[in-house]
Amino acid sequence: MVGKASVVIAVALSAVAAAAPSKKTCVVKHTKNADDTPSILDAFSKCKKDGNVVFSKGVTYNAWTPFAVFDLSNVIVNIDGNIDLPKQVSVIQQKISATANPASTYATPWIYFQGDHVQLIGSKSMSGGRFNGYGQQWWGNGIRTLRPQLATFNVTNGYITRLKVIKPVAWGWNIPGRNILIENHFVDAKPDNSTRDSTISFPFNTDGFNLSGQNITLDGYWGENGDDCVSVVNGARNIVAKNGYCGFSSHGLSIGSLGRNGAQHTVANVLFDKWTMEGAVYGARFKSWTGGNGFAENVTWSNIRTLNVSTAAFVTQNYYDQDKGPRPDNTNKTSTRITNLSFINFEGYLGPNWTDGTCISTPCWNYVQGGDSTQSIILDLYNGTATGLKFRNFKVHPFKQGYDKTTVICDPSTLHPDDIKVLGFKCVRGPYQPTA
Repeated sequence: MVGKASVVIAVALSAVAAAAPSKKTCVVKHTKNADDTPSILDAFSKCKKDGNVVFSKGVTYNAWTPFAVFDLSNVIVNIDGNIDLPKQVSVIQQKISATANPASTYATPWIYFQGDHVQLIGSKSMSGGRFNGYGQQWWGNGIRTLRPQLATFNVTNGYITRLKVIKPVAWGWNIPGRNILIENHFVDAKPDNSTRDSTISFPFNTDGFNLSGQNITLDGYWGENGDDCVSVVNGARNIVAKNGYCGFSSHGLSIGSLGRNGAQHTVANVLFDKWTMEGAVYGARFKSWTGGNGFAENVTWSNIRTLNVSTAAFVTQNYYDQDKGPRPDNTNKTSTRITNLSFINFEGYLGPNWTDGTCISTPCWNYVQGGDSTQSIILDLYNGTATGLKFRNFKVHPFKQGYDKTTVICDPSTLHPDDIKVLGFKCVRGPYQPTA
């Protein structure tokens, strides 16, 4: 995977470098106390080919209507100002239900970009390049219906840098394109009036990125999230996500979810490298649904530092909505197949609490029988469908306890004897005992 990662980065960089110089500049006009969406669309219409669209420094633009721009070609978008979504919950709900913007994996985006050789360049200042979602009022009132994703970047040969997502309603950026480099991304999805362990104002589903495209590199991420900082989902190939900090109560660096309702979902060739996970429910996570199909192969999490994390590495092929009843029967006896998942160089400690503010049902959505605050690794596998799992130099201990108090959950009957030999720890429901 290391060699493939170098290729992915090279492809993304070459895509940016290949863009021809833009020729025409279109400055987006702002009207005080009015919807700037018509002006935004006008600027993109005039500069959609070999153009430079500019959101001016010091200006906050009102994107009060969802918008989509298609067929961009060799366009640079300078976001030196800021972009506001509507503050009124009811306005967003009404407009997102009416928009024709193409839906993403989890929701419909407020903003949609499509084209070839497109660059989104945020301000070098933290006060510019901001997308303000005003999500606090959604979180505080527990509103989880008709929520938009912030944006989709469906671009071939794209570049995103220095964007800041502030209090998003829910999901951040959806990336289904190919040959894309993303750098220095910032997310603030931490509520102003709550903590990671409280259900009050919890920022549900505030993913940083949902990656479903090909040849994508994310280099540089700082986020406080209430869900995955990075989620790699169906269709993704050749993904690198590196050099990040993931805080508040993230649900980790995730593959999935995959295979819901028996779907044929696939993911291949993914590297997560050099991340600090603080306060997260999971450091590294793989999640596929009971009865799924498809595969996930060649995925590596490496050089991961965990601070106050509930579970450092969690793999389940048997996920289901626990708040909606018991585990459904896997009548087709199928599962999303796992091949070559590696967890290399983990260090740090677990948190004193095994959950977070997303637990609003009994049992909690992340309940595992026998789970507590001592497991550094939980493997919930479907018999005979996981091969090539490897854990090496995995050193994560319970909160204020020694490594000798670390436990794992692993059922040896779900693994082939040859896979148990290379796993890297003794597959038991009990003490963590490294073997490699």
